[in-house]
Amino acid sequence: MNQQQIQAILVNVGGATAPAIHTLNEQQPPYICFFVSKDSKRLIQSKILLELTYSPVHYDWIVTDFPQSLLECYRVLIEKLPTILEKWEVTPDSLGVEYTAGTKPMSVAAVLATIDKTSQFFYVGAHDPSGRDRDGIGVVLDGKEWSWFQTNPWEELAVPARKEIALLFNHGRYTDAQERALRLAQVVPLEMRKVYHSLAAMIEGYALWDRFEYKQAQQKIYRALRDLQLYIAGKDDPLRLTLDLVENQVEFLRKLSENGPETARLDTLDMLANAARRAEAAYRYDDAVARLYSVLEGLARNRLKQQYQINSSDTPPEKIPDGMREEYVLLYRNKRKPERGLRLGLQASYHLLFNLGDELGQKYVSHEKELDQILEARNLSRLAHGTNPVKPETYTKLRDFLFDFAEISAVDLPTFPEMRL
Repeated sequence: MNQQQIQAILVNVGGATAPAIHTLNEQQPPYICFFVSKDSKRLIQSKILLELTYSPVHYDWIVTDFPQSLLECYRVLIEKLPTILEKWEVTPDSLGVEYTAGTKPMSVAAVLATIDKTSQFFYVGAHDPSGRDRDGIGVVLDGKEWSWFQTNPWEELAVPARKEIALLFNHGRYTDAQERALRLAQVVPLEMRKVYHSLAAMIEGYALWDRFEYKQAQQKIYRALRDLQLYIAGKDDPLRLTLDLVENQVEFLRKLSENGPETARLDTLDMLANAARRAEAAYRYDDAVARLYSVLEGLARNRLKQQYQINSSDTPPEKIPDGMREEYVLLYRNKRKPERGLRLGLQASYHLLFNLGDELGQKYVSHEKELDQILEARNLSRLAHGTNPVKPETYTKLRDFLFDFAEISAVDLPTFPEMRL
């Protein structure tokens, strides 16, 4: 495991001061936080600082009143250590931990309080048995100290954390999944940090995609995909299956972000997929149905624009056929800005298409009664005009209607990968 330069160190101090002095002189961190009991605090100035071969920028201490209590040692560290680091403007991942001396509860507490924040751990022992008394099994002899740089066991313990990241991502909780990946990046070995940063970036890319920020999403996902593929090259890693699925969808996202001739259809597919994630992964049926309603509106809006050069949010009255113009002007004129064109909603747009002889408008009118029954539940939801929650069957009925209405199959939809870590 590679070691990086530390900016600060938490040093346990017990009756023996040699471990602290050895590690401090070897690492020479600018900032030192001593973890001491009331009895060992006096050794900071009377012994340790006098034997340093360099001058630290600043030092401080945390005192435990109960050095024999693991819980109390842990509590005082998690309460006071963050404040000291913040004062020094040192991030936790730049912190080292020297846990050799002090009571055993103090040593365990020092590790537990920092294990999810840093990967820099030090233990002072002997290089070989000749460095200890009692035929190599006793205490370390003065002058024979040897620093062992310890691998943070979190890399092995991270298996549950990786599973949690995958679970959160697969249920659409992208912010939480990204936060967990970034937290892992702080504590895993140095050579693995780029992997978890790239994983966090890929998750952020999908969060952007889920918010319809396609260009930024494409850039994030493509760059992260490239970096992660380099990492798994030649390895039997469960992440490979995830990356294969990501690679299959990058081209869809690229086309979606380019605003080309296929954009309208791709946008419809993406919105339907977005609705499916809300319903099937997050169980948020109100959000899902709101997106399906937007798809239905979008189909009419796009048909009016592409086939008839009519902007449904700013329609000149002269674009309306004579037989319905007067009614449309009365019902849909822009009351706030009367100088602008008419603002047509879903029903008005489809009826206009019907009167223009459009096939999509005719299809809508022929299914209008059936659709109205489905949309009644949507109209009574909290995201529309009422207070009722949308039920799963309302989402399913409207989704199936749209698949048939837009002549789309579920297999056409872009799918976010099922993450496996």
